Amino acid sequence: MARILVVEDDPVAARVTELLLQRAGHQPVLARDFLSGKAALGEPMDAVILDLNLPGGNGLDLLRHLREELGSNTAVLILSALKQEDILIKGLKLGATDFLTKPFSPQELILRLERYL
Repeated sequence: MARILVVEDDPVAARVTELLLQRAGHQPVLARDFLSGKAALGEPMDAVILDLNLPGGNGLDLLRHLREELGSNTAVLILSALKQEDILIKGLKLGATDFLTKPFSPQELILRLERYL
């Protein structure tokens, strides 16, 4: 069982992701905004599922915090409705492990995530 931080402001998307992870045998930890996501990163996580548009900040800034300030190499799967290539490239350059656009296949999300665990 992996402990996975889900940083997602949309309550429906957060709940769906939480249920998918639970059904796959993982322990999701939910954060609904930038500050709660940043606080949760202070605890050990096996992986992070990260939305980019968050209340109080940007998911890319949270990724930067994880990589540069915390020095963590935890797997980060960006899950976002944003599809612009420049955002995808910026996320990968900042150290994202993978990028999946919304809407997404539940099976694909779990398979991609488990590939990095």
